Amino acid sequence: MSKKVLITGANKGIGFETARQLGEQDWYILLGARNEQRGMEAVNTLQREGINVKWVRIDLNHDETIDSAAQYIRAHHSDINVLINNAGVSGNMQAKPLDVDVDELRSLTEVNFFGNFQMIKAFTPILARNKGRIVNLTIPLKPSSFFEPFSYIATKEPLNSMIKLFARQFKKSKIPVEIFGIMPGGVTTDLNNHQKGLLMRTVSEAAQSIVKVVTDNRNHNGKILLRVTPFKLFKK
Repeated sequence: MSKKVLITGANKGIGFETARQLGEQDWYILLGARNEQRGMEAVNTLQREGINVKWVRIDLNHDETIDSAAQYIRAHHSDINVLINNAGVSGNMQAKPLDVDVDELRSLTEVNFFGNFQMIKAFTPILARNKGRIVNLTIPLKPSSFFEPFSYIATKEPLNSMIKLFARQFKKSKIPVEIFGIMPGGVTTDLNNHQKGLLMRTVSEAAQSIVKVVTDNRNHNGKILLRVTPFKLFKK
């Protein structure tokens, strides 16, 4: 029997390529996307490649879509094995701290922090039935001279602490769900206006790292896996 995965923000970029690569390994893909037209275009592309996939509307700005998706999956795909929280927004990647508007921070926090929190909370009971995994795509634990977009870091980095705290609760409460983060490295996507450079990776390379971990059958609960060389993932 094939395994099932729900991937948010999967109509393009890293999410789409991760869906494709898992689908090629006979996973059933629940493709989360907020826009139906774009979601169905992605679904049709994958179906033409022989991948079993279904679009699920999920908009991290609207809690009701998360709740509706959870209800649908509980009713029709209760054997889901993995949730990959991939969706996120970056804001103005060039803006310096003193130039950032507080409304932008609030908007990004709604998606990058609260949206992911709602996804974890809504899907933990479903995944617990199958000893499932929650995989969160995240960023380095600290800013560096190579990566310092203020709004994105300020609203995304707290996800790392949230992962660790959920992992502790799962362990203490004996909830059979594994939660961890993956930092896939600098990746050329529309999130950064398709930035390129010596250390930048393609979405295919990033997805390979994600798929490798998702399918490795090893326990990573509470860990943030950092992709820091072409060949290794290190735990922090």
